[in-house]
Amino acid sequence: MQQALQYSAWAIGLWLNLQVISTLMRGSYRQYPFVLAYTLTLLASTVIEIGLQAAPRTVQDGYYWIDEVILDVLVFCVVIAFIDEAAKASRQKTVERHWLVLGAALICAVSFAVHRSSHLNRRMTLVSRDLNICAVVLDLILWSLLLAARRPNRTLMLLSGGLGLQLTGAIMGAQLRQFSRSLLLTGTLLEVTTGFLGLYIWWRALRPASAPKSVPA
Repeated sequence: MQQALQYSAWAIGLWLNLQVISTLMRGSYRQYPFVLAYTLTLLASTVIEIGLQAAPRTVQDGYYWIDEVILDVLVFCVVIAFIDEAAKASRQKTVERHWLVLGAALICAVSFAVHRSSHLNRRMTLVSRDLNICAVVLDLILWSLLLAARRPNRTLMLLSGGLGLQLTGAIMGAQLRQFSRSLLLTGTLLEVTTGFLGLYIWWRALRPASAPKSVPA
């Protein structure tokens, strides 16, 4: 049963990921290059993860956390790029990009230092949680800029909403897994489901609008 759920999750995730990449390659990748980088990395990491199923557990765990750190860094890049895009149409004064980058790097370093005494899996889970919380805060800054804009960017709002949903699900899922072993499956399902919803919202947001049908005279 668990194996069937795992393969179903991989199949759905790969399909949604390919839909987002396909839509981006129609031209919107120029405006959102970090979204393309993130989805391509997510696609590659999923394929590698499937290929490592026969590998020893230590190899799988080592790969998982390397992959998780890379994706967390790309999420920061995505949010900061979104903030830059939103700031162009906002009436509010926003924080400079380099301060956002420095702040993210500082939080990452502090999180590693605080949790260094924990076991590897627990340490990396806590670090990943901290980074996701930081990304959610940045996403809230992004929303404040979007709401303050004279003409809100609908696509950017949907992209931000999808990312915020994914990050919130990841944080809540990790907390449930840490709280009790009996909630391990529930936390995993929550994280996976919100990840799917986030990709689906990205796909719908990036699809070109259909041309309006002409009304006969």
